[in-house]
Amino acid sequence: MVQTSLLFALAAFTGFMEASPIRRFSSGKRGLAFPKNFNGQAGSQYTHAFDGKSSISWMYNWEAVIDGEPIKNVEYVPLLHSNQQWCTEGWTQNVANARSKYDVKYVLSFNEPDQVGGGGSNMAVDEAVAAHKQYIQPLASQGLKIGSPAVTNGNDANKGINYLQQFMAGCSDCQIDFVVAHYYAWANVQDFKNYLTKFHETFNKPVWVTEFGINPGEGDADAFLKEVLPWLDQTEWIQRYAYHMTAPDVDGKTYLVNSAGNGLTAAGQTYASA
Repeated sequence: MVQTSLLFALAAFTGFMEASPIRRFSSGKRGLAFPKNFNGQAGSQYTHAFDGKSSISWMYNWEAVIDGEPIKNVEYVPLLHSNQQWCTEGWTQNVANARSKYDVKYVLSFNEPDQVGGGGSNMAVDEAVAAHKQYIQPLASQGLKIGSPAVTNGNDANKGINYLQQFMAGCSDCQIDFVVAHYYAWANVQDFKNYLTKFHETFNKPVWVTEFGINPGEGDADAFLKEVLPWLDQTEWIQRYAYHMTAPDVDGKTYLVNSAGNGLTAAGQTYASA
C-alpha cells in the first residue's frame, strides 16, 4: 500500500512539473540602456516595459543622473560621458546621490572617445587618460569597480581596439576592472562573436558590451538576438551587456520599445524573455 501510494504521488508530481511553466534561467548579465531624455520626455519611463522581467539585472543612461522613476530593484551604473564641464561638474556628488538612491557597484568611463558624433565624446587618448585619472579613478577607493572607456568597433588607427590599447597603456597604473565594447554592424552572428572574442583576447579582462545593435535595414534584430543572447549568457568572460536601446522604435531604429512607447517590439520581447 505504501509503495502504491508513493507511485501515485510521484506520478502526480511529474504531471504537475510537465504542466507547470519552467522559468528561464537569468544569467544576471542583461541590462537596459535608456536615454536620459527622449523627445523631451524622461527616458526612464521606457524601462517599465520590462517591469517584472527577471532577465534584467542592471541599467544605465550614459550619465550619472536619472530623470523620472525607472524600473525598480535594478542596479544602476553611472557613466561619465566626457571631460566636458557639463559632465565633470558635479560628477562626484552625482555618483554619491545615485548610490544613496540605487544599488551602485560599478562605474563606466567615457562614451566612445574614439568617435566624433553619434554620441561619441571625441577625446584624444592623452586627454581621456588624464580625465579618467582625475574623475574616475578616485572612485575605486570607495569600493566601486571601474570600467574602461567604451569604444566603437571601428578598425582605424585611433578607433576601437586600437584606441583602447593606447588608453590602457597610458593608464597602466589605473584600476580597470573590465573593458567596454560597442558593436554596430549587419546581422552577422559570427562576426559579432569574432569581434568580441578578439576584444577579450586583446585585453584579457572581463568584457561589458554596453551597446550593440543592427544597423537599420541590415538585418532582423529579433532573429539576431535569438542567436546571440544564449552565447552572451553562456560566455564566461562576457560580464554584462545591453542592447541599444530601451526607447521607442522610431524611424526603423530596431529599438526595444514600440513606436507608441507602450509596449515591446519583437526584439524587445525576445530581450525580455530569452
